[in-house]
Amino acid sequence: MEGWLPYLVLNAAGLAVFIGAWSIVRLGGRWRPVLAGMILALIIAKAVLTWVPVWEARCFPFSWYIYLQSYALPLLALAFFGAAVPQLTVPWNRHVVVTFVLALYIHLGLCGTWWMVDRPAVGEEQFPDAAHHLRQSTPYTCAPCAAAIAVSYVGLMVSEREMADRCLTVPEQGTTRFNTYRGLILSLGGTPWRARMAHAEIAELCREGQVTVIDFPDLRHAITTLGTGDAVTLHDPLLLQPVPLTRDELGERYGGVAIMIERQ
Repeated sequence: MEGWLPYLVLNAAGLAVFIGAWSIVRLGGRWRPVLAGMILALIIAKAVLTWVPVWEARCFPFSWYIYLQSYALPLLALAFFGAAVPQLTVPWNRHVVVTFVLALYIHLGLCGTWWMVDRPAVGEEQFPDAAHHLRQSTPYTCAPCAAAIAVSYVGLMVSEREMADRCLTVPEQGTTRFNTYRGLILSLGGTPWRARMAHAEIAELCREGQVTVIDFPDLRHAITTLGTGDAVTLHDPLLLQPVPLTRDELGERYGGVAIMIERQ
């Protein structure tokens, strides 16, 4: 699901949402509050899900949704402005807002989704070693390496470069938590294993044999852990090899959201 087709469809949808909201409001009457209520409800719902990613993952556990997820708010913004512009009574106000919407559309839409068309290769064609460890080859591929390490524990060998492609990693910017989740979903598809995003307790991460991808928020850094019963083995893609990490040390650095690898 990459290339010109999703790029064109998504950006055409943005224009359609703006024009559609504008047209409905122009009809006047009872349609205005109905449309305003719908847009407001969707914006609130998306805002809540943004702050509680585990809920969003449970509601939409699909790789295609994650692929399009970052464009949800721009679509809602276009719908909002499409409904708002016709209600402005001063002409120059309408002109200013329409100009702003056009700039927003170009920045977040035409430019912001260009990665769908032009995706450079990111990272090296290197795989986890016999100890399941993989050192990142760039400053921004910690998440793909962490994900590749995780799936290697269930017998799947995926390179840093291939996982970066599945995780939609962006050069110089890195990988979002949801895109890391996407890479794991795609890699584990058709196997007895699944990736589950959860608010996991430290005890769950330390459970014997539990493989988990988490992040250290203070560093904005993704890592993988393997539970050893009362502690974990830490796979930090910045390090040359895995190291032990105590339960207390993990608790001091863990952000609270984990992507757990488990049997279906």
